[in-house]
This record gives sequence, structure tokens and C-alpha cells, in this order.
Amino acid sequence: MTIGERIKKIRTFRHMTMDEFGAALGFEGKAMSVRVAQYETGTRVPKKDMILKMADILQCSYKALDDYSLGAAEDILETLFWLEEGSPVSTEGRGKHFPEYTGPSNLIRLYDMKPVTGKAKPTMTYNDDDYTSIGSPVAITFEYGLLNDFLADWNVKKTELKEGKITPAEYFEWKITWPQAHA
Repeated sequence: MTIGERIKKIRTFRHMTMDEFGAALGFEGKAMSVRVAQYETGTRVPKKDMILKMADILQCSYKALDDYSLGAAEDILETLFWLEEGSPVSTEGRGKHFPEYTGPSNLIRLYDMKPVTGKAKPTMTYNDDDYTSIGSPVAITFEYGLLNDFLADWNVKKTELKEGKITPAEYFEWKITWPQAHA
């Protein structure tokens, strides 16, 4: 998802018109919606100070808007958040999310992820005979303690969403305010 697409998604989630958002950014007259449209379509890319201002107005983490390089754990998780939002699969009543699938009982799903302690290593298997899905499963493993902690926190939120303890709007709110929401 481009920075412009992320700006638009969060702006509309906040129920702000382009004019309202443009005015809050300090633009006047026609420039209010024109400048916002330029950012959202990618004709113009906001500079760092503008991204920080947008994040403040949209009440989200600047990481939810900024382009990043996948160097830090926060950047990796932010990328996974937006990959999930951009997923073309829609699950009724839960918004857009990665597709549900069934597989062998020893396949680790994000919902079933548990922290590994001691010397134990998780194993993941794929078995064509027991597998049904819209698409192929993807497994990512990291030996990066901080990222593993972040993934565990995300798992808690995904489980809360799946169990109906939080709404899709609350789930999206958590993602766009993360890591502040993490604290």
C-alpha cells in the first residue's frame, strides 16, 4: 500500500473530508482538497515534517503513514499490518484480513502462535492431503526477540477480533496507533 493510500484509508476511517483534513494541515481555499488529493494519489509525497503533522491530526502513529526500509522490528510489523489491510480477501463481519484456512493440526497459525521458551524450536509443516485453502500458507520465522514480542502482541489482538471481543474498527485503531497502543 502506498503512503497516499494509507493517508486516505486513515483519513476516511477518521471520517474527515479532504477539505477538513487540508484545513487542519493549514491549507486554505482550493488548496485544502487539492493538496490532500495530491498526497493521496501520490502526485506529491509529503516530507517528514508533514507526515508528523498528518499523524498528529489523524491521531495515528507516524509509522502508519511513513515509508520505511524494514530495518527495525517496528517497520517489519507495520509492513505486515498494511499487507493485511491490502489483502483482497474479505471475511464477512470482520473487514479485510488474511484468509482463514484449515491445515494439519501441527501447522502454526498466527491465531495459535505461542511464545517458544528455552531451547524448543517451533516446527511448521505443510501437507497437501490435509490442506484446504483459498491460497498457499505463508510462514515467517524470526530470531529477533523484539519482533517476536510484537508478533505475540498482534496475535492477542487478532484473537480478540476473531473471538468478537473487539470490533474491526477497534482492531484497525490498534494497528494505526501501534506502537503507542502497545505501551
